[in-house]
Amino acid sequence: MPPHSAISKLQEDIDYLSSAIDAQTAILQDLINRRGDARKRLNFLLDPMARLPLEIQSHIFLEVCVDEPDNAPNSPPILFLSICRLWREIALSTPKLWAKIQIDSTPRGSSYLELCKLWLERARSLPLNLTLHGSLRLEESLCDLLAVYSPRLEDLTLCVSFRDSEDSPYMIWQREEASLSSLKTLSIAPTYEDPYYGNMHEWLDLFRDAPVLSHCTMANTFFMEQAGDELDPNPLTHTSLETMQLGEPHATDTTELSRVSQKSSSSVMILRQLTLPALKVLTLSEFDISDDEFIAFLSRSSPPLESLEMTLPHRDQWLHPLVSHCFRLIPTLTTLNLFVLPGYDGEIELFLPFVEVLSSPEVLPNLRAVTFHTACPVKIDYDNLSRMLSLRFRSGATPLERFELRFSEQQGRDYAEDLPGDEARATMRGLVGEGLKIYIGHTVNLP
Repeated sequence: MPPHSAISKLQEDIDYLSSAIDAQTAILQDLINRRGDARKRLNFLLDPMARLPLEIQSHIFLEVCVDEPDNAPNSPPILFLSICRLWREIALSTPKLWAKIQIDSTPRGSSYLELCKLWLERARSLPLNLTLHGSLRLEESLCDLLAVYSPRLEDLTLCVSFRDSEDSPYMIWQREEASLSSLKTLSIAPTYEDPYYGNMHEWLDLFRDAPVLSHCTMANTFFMEQAGDELDPNPLTHTSLETMQLGEPHATDTTELSRVSQKSSSSVMILRQLTLPALKVLTLSEFDISDDEFIAFLSRSSPPLESLEMTLPHRDQWLHPLVSHCFRLIPTLTTLNLFVLPGYDGEIELFLPFVEVLSSPEVLPNLRAVTFHTACPVKIDYDNLSRMLSLRFRSGATPLERFELRFSEQQGRDYAEDLPGDEARATMRGLVGEGLKIYIGHTVNLP
């Protein structure tokens, strides 16, 4: 057994050495920290982005995230959190980065729910932009989360899929559960191959719950009418909707026009149930309601319509009611785009009703621009057309500024003799010299 004094001496040596090690460790750690600070200062001096004000760095992050955000860890804005401490601080202090969210209806479990919840919390009190992919049959937990945030939704895009649903999709926001009091933009964006089938009454309920909705797009949408469904004698009045697009966006290329002609939907049917007194822009890519129903819609709405794009229905007898009644109901119109899809008989004087009515400056008195797109050969009376253009340009308080007739390449092959005569050419050249912009020819030749 060693003497007690030897043990005490060794213990003192160990304590001394431990204290010395701790002191040297502290000195070493201090040197490491000072080196790290020096490197940060050097990086700051060498890195031009680090010298930018935080507001500009935040703006750069926002520009990177202009597309739909991805929830993947290697995609912005989540990617910014793992680059460095500065980037993480900038990302977390920029609520606008998190105000736009994309949610997938495919079940992913609790971790995905927590990610969505955390994402929305980082947006703080900003208005929200939501894109929903898949079906409208969300997990109950996600529905509950969206119910909390739905009053802050300003933009909603539904990339819905009919095939992903067990049955007909239904609206995820029930009237008694949530409000869309801030919603301004609504888009339904399915594909041609996978159209959306919806219930008319559910969408009317959504319009009721979105009183400030101003822009609505329903592409490739089919409304399913239930047994016993009848038109409501008192259509829903929405006083804020200014822009409505029903059907796919119009193609200006004649090949695309031919492709679109093979597709159809029933999205225009919703006009039978709506009154829109604030409507300024209306696009109709299909026409599946009667002329009487469309005239009734315009009559009860009396909209301050400024722009109208529509595909002419394959019903020749519809053209005269269109020009003789509809045009007189929208005197505020400034821009008119008409599309003729394949299926018309080229021998029909398709434009004659338009030329006759537009020859009167009292009809559409504010009209400034007219464009006809045709994907099939048509006959045109250029003499009457040139006289109409002369009247619209030289008479009335608002002169016509632009006229375009864009036809298919087939038109040039089959109707080579159907060209403006000398008198019509001279009239139109004179109008061009006075300032009217005129283009008549193939779409592919447009600048």
